Amino acid sequence: MSKYIDLHVHSNYSDGKHSLEYIAKKAIENSVNTLSLAEHYNLSSYHKFRRIVGKSIEVIPSTELSASLTSYGLSRKHICHFVAYYPTDKIYEILDFYEISRNKCVKKTIEVLKKQGINISYTDVLSVSRDKSSVGRFDIAIALHRKGLAPTPESAYGRFFDENSPVYIDREKMSPEELIKKIILCKGVPVLVHPKSLKLNNSDFVSFISELKGYGLCGIEVYNPHNSEEMTHFYNDVCDDYKLIKTVGTDYHGRSNDNIEIGYGINNNLCISDYSIVENLKQVKKSLYG
Repeated sequence: MSKYIDLHVHSNYSDGKHSLEYIAKKAIENSVNTLSLAEHYNLSSYHKFRRIVGKSIEVIPSTELSASLTSYGLSRKHICHFVAYYPTDKIYEILDFYEISRNKCVKKTIEVLKKQGINISYTDVLSVSRDKSSVGRFDIAIALHRKGLAPTPESAYGRFFDENSPVYIDREKMSPEELIKKIILCKGVPVLVHPKSLKLNNSDFVSFISELKGYGLCGIEVYNPHNSEEMTHFYNDVCDDYKLIKTVGTDYHGRSNDNIEIGYGINNNLCISDYSIVENLKQVKKSLYG
């Protein structure tokens, strides 16, 4: 039986729905033997997940970080995210920057919700927060659900914190150049994930990748369940042209409305078992930092 690879999974340690125990169970059921919990802005789940899965799954440390494209004249609808694989503890300098920005964002979001007639306080959010030292948008969604303002936290998140929502408040972010360079200072391997979310045409995408390569970009998430076969071929060719590694990730969050399964993707449109993907990631790490 093939053993699959999924290098982009989220648990409830960031904005995923499910526990580490659930993800471990599903990954094993789905024959995934190499997995990375690319939690947003944190690595808190890594060591606990390793203890849960033991030797049954190879776990690769990573965290997902977002960059601002405002300097390119693009709106927040153009989403630019990177996953830093194999970072050292120096990554916490980046995470601290985003944590301060996150806290400001949460408090400003609560203010905007109040102006919309939604009575919620920071204390309400803190009381239901999954990690009281790191409160985020999903914790606001939980609080809104608990107050009866949404049937589920996920529906609250979709309603109030979609990029197009009038309530959405963007946090302060680094530029792609700054973020890639800082990931490299942390001895991480920066990979552009869900490239479709950039919403660039092919020509602009190639120009953008050429620029990012100059900053130190190492790879692109070529295999993602939201990519059409044509897009996958295109991203694959771009990686070949710019000597970038190709990675695979479902971007699994456990939401009932996206039909994504760990390792499998959507209706089994992923199921990648080529371990050279992981070997190439490790080789880049070694060649960069020894």
